[in-house]
Amino acid sequence: MIDIGKRFDEVAYRYDTPDKLERSKKIIEKLVSVLPIDKNWKVLDVGIGTGNTAVYLSPYVKEIVGTDLSTGMLEVLGKKIKEIGIENIRYYKKDILKEDFEEKDFDLIFNAMTMHHIDDPEKAISRFKEFLKPKGYIAIVDLYKEDGTFHSDNTDVKHFGFDFDEVKRWFEKESVELVYIDNIYTIEKEREGKKREYPVFLAVGKVR
Repeated sequence: MIDIGKRFDEVAYRYDTPDKLERSKKIIEKLVSVLPIDKNWKVLDVGIGTGNTAVYLSPYVKEIVGTDLSTGMLEVLGKKIKEIGIENIRYYKKDILKEDFEEKDFDLIFNAMTMHHIDDPEKAISRFKEFLKPKGYIAIVDLYKEDGTFHSDNTDVKHFGFDFDEVKRWFEKESVELVYIDNIYTIEKEREGKKREYPVFLAVGKVR
């Protein structure tokens, strides 16, 4: 069985690149324009990684709690928030889809570029709801449906992106009201000598 955490450990210290930082900034700019975020919010960032989106989100909320499977990614995050002086981000090495997690009552659960690594995204939505306040929000950022060429190595990739109908079905089945879904960013990569574009979407749902 593939250990996704260890695979990300291998790339953790070279993961942050200018394009990823710019992508994270754009994602959070869109997120705060869509949601009624305020300084009292407590956010759970599932798959926080090196924490780029969390860093950009941190000024808008009271607290961000992050979870990830990779020790290496969390080490990079820890150094980053210490250097910047951010005090409202905490993190744990934990798989909340499979392990107990005592913290509850989050206003928002955020998940960026992680769903395509998860076996059953619909089941993940159901699990996320357990940690939310009544009428809390779930925000997912991920690849729009692609042909499998986005990653150079698909070993730990479970899905080649998602179309909007799939995402809508996840939410509908779990009684989550879809309040926003659209492509918000495009990642460019060179594949076989040609420039390819891969759209990234944001989907936001509110628990009924």
